[in-house]
Amino acid sequence: MIVWLCFILLFPALFGLDFDIAYLWRLARGQVSLLWRAEPIDRVLTRQNLDPKVRQQLELVKKIRAFAQKKIGLEVSNHYITFVDIGKGPVSWNLVVCPKDQLKPLHWSYPIVGPVPYRGFFDRKDAEEAREYYESEGYDTFLRPVSAYSTLGWFSDPILSTMLTYSEADLADLIIHELTHATVWIESDVTFNESLASFVGETGAMMWLQNRYGKGSEVIAQMLNEREDHGVFHIFLSQVATQLDSLYHTDQSNDVKIVEREHIFASAKMQFEHLPLKTNLYQNFPQWKLNNARMALYRVYQARTDIFARVYENMGENLKAFIEVIQKSEDQSNPVQWLENGLHKR
Repeated sequence: MIVWLCFILLFPALFGLDFDIAYLWRLARGQVSLLWRAEPIDRVLTRQNLDPKVRQQLELVKKIRAFAQKKIGLEVSNHYITFVDIGKGPVSWNLVVCPKDQLKPLHWSYPIVGPVPYRGFFDRKDAEEAREYYESEGYDTFLRPVSAYSTLGWFSDPILSTMLTYSEADLADLIIHELTHATVWIESDVTFNESLASFVGETGAMMWLQNRYGKGSEVIAQMLNEREDHGVFHIFLSQVATQLDSLYHTDQSNDVKIVEREHIFASAKMQFEHLPLKTNLYQNFPQWKLNNARMALYRVYQARTDIFARVYENMGENLKAFIEVIQKSEDQSNPVQWLENGLHKR
């Protein structure tokens, strides 16, 4: 493990790449700390004084993990067989940085992973200092807490105490989402990867709940309502993003664009009140601090879920067969075009 981390740190220098070694060292140190504290879940479950809620959630994790492997075909390897108590968390922080007159976030390149539109920090103070720096340079920023992440199969990802606070539906979604990253990863295309994981996480969680409670259950009805709200909200934010794109492509000065975009954001919050939502999934939207960084990140996670939905439907809504097709797309120079052209032959 330590050898691989050292290799990752030396990789930039060996190949003449321009990386912040000090930053990478802090990431490696944080990852080592997690792995060092990880304890096998089966051992944790033998404790007589274990909190009943923790026991229940860890047992649930084991079942979801087995379901993801057997029914969805995800690569589980040694992921989620250990547990780390990190308290209330979060485990890390992601910082998104974006120009005030574009919906194009800055990207940072990392060994193995490639370019991603955010910078991760294990230490909140470091994250806040970075945010302050970019804001002083005139950028929009969005700093968000992270409850879990995937090391893409390079290390054994542990279950974190923060994950155990999730509802069953959200826990299934999270685990399946992260295992999707460990199963399929298109280098240098984070939009593809995150959109895919979002789609598989949501679809797999629905499968899990249907398997547990039946299609006509109350929990399924609730999830279907949330799905419907998700679709409505996605269309709504996409329309806001389109308005912003149109504004940013005009010949107006940047100062004028920045003023006009605030009108778009204010209007969006007014329009939100009239959306036909069935749940309180997005009830905090009026309190969101809207800026380009937050809008751009939303696009990353939702941009291509439409094509995945069409491939899934064409595969007879067989998620395991869908994953097999997606894995084949890893070998294509243009995975999205390959999927569009095939859609996909059964």
